[in-house]
Amino acid sequence: MSVSRRIKLFFTIIILLGLTVFYPFVVYTSNPFVSELRTLWISTAMETMTHQWLATAFFPADMVSEVVGARQALFESQKDIQSIWGQDGQTATDKVDTNLSPEDQFYALFEEIDRASCEAFFAENPRYIEDGYDKINMDWCEKGEDTGIVTKQGDKVVAINTEKSLMIVRLEREGLLGTEYNGYLAVVKDPSRVELGLCRGMGKREGQRIADLADYNEAILGINASGFIDNGEVAEGGTPYGYVKHDGELIQGAFGHGYKIIGFDDQHRFLIGDTTTAEQMVDAVEFGPALIVNGQKIEELGSVESLQPRTAIGQTEDLTVLMLVINGRGQGSSMGCRGVDLRDILWDYGAVQACNLDGGSSSVMYYQGRVISSPTTSTNNPEGRRLPNAFIVK
Repeated sequence: MSVSRRIKLFFTIIILLGLTVFYPFVVYTSNPFVSELRTLWISTAMETMTHQWLATAFFPADMVSEVVGARQALFESQKDIQSIWGQDGQTATDKVDTNLSPEDQFYALFEEIDRASCEAFFAENPRYIEDGYDKINMDWCEKGEDTGIVTKQGDKVVAINTEKSLMIVRLEREGLLGTEYNGYLAVVKDPSRVELGLCRGMGKREGQRIADLADYNEAILGINASGFIDNGEVAEGGTPYGYVKHDGELIQGAFGHGYKIIGFDDQHRFLIGDTTTAEQMVDAVEFGPALIVNGQKIEELGSVESLQPRTAIGQTEDLTVLMLVINGRGQGSSMGCRGVDLRDILWDYGAVQACNLDGGSSSVMYYQGRVISSPTTSTNNPEGRRLPNAFIVK
């Protein structure tokens, strides 16, 4: 036998011996660290449409079923969760003292902004304020651009539109096991501008990509909302999953099984609840799980602990709407995040109500004519997949 063949045989034996010892250990050990990694692997694979085999091919069916079952158990545990709002109802825009100078009114409205960093930016770029602080339209959302403006939470501000009472923050975080993730948070100060936008001909097979959906609804910003019906075929996004209510009209009934009905009432308050709560809503969809309810974090989110692209929506005490999209699966140099990461970001920005929305290949954010997030789809379409509806800003 030649030396090269002996070397190949040696390494083959080493690999086989390694698999013989290592594989049973990974699959069956109760070691907490390995067990957590195993659950992360299975849940991440099973939350995808096309890579579930990475779990089913390597782990016993009962183990996979246990991990998947934990997701349904979480939804069932949230069946009785209901949002409760006080009687104040004063919005962020209402609270601004109109006796202040226009500059001070701007910083009072966008209280999340670190003023010194913003003043430095405007000093270097005075064109953005030459028409006044109430006419700012600064858009640096393109990748790689840095305004130098930061929030008090330490994140980069990449867009401010005072006429629409919104700003967009780029998030960059370190995640589980040293992974990194990034995304965008839209902070919308005027909740009356937020509504549910339906795709053209919703309920038919084919939905619309976010840019077309936003254009159809004359929106400046949008994020994905409902999930979609798959039926084992190639989903075209036109048929939403579960409850949909638009402009006070019920479009489709609830799926149930612990999924939350989430949306806005006629006072622009974000509600999380069930079909009874939905009677108060003007616009609503069905998804979950809830992340923050009545100013309290939901601590048990074990079934959404895989690293995925994710979308969530929330609202602060002064009715500021928070719309969050996290890139994932390697798109935009981001591995994705867990449910607790979504929750904690929204908590840091003051959310008192917040809920997870459809994620994975659906996660997308659109702003001023283009997609600014990095969607992950089976066709690698930079515009994202087709959607049945979206939460939009007009």
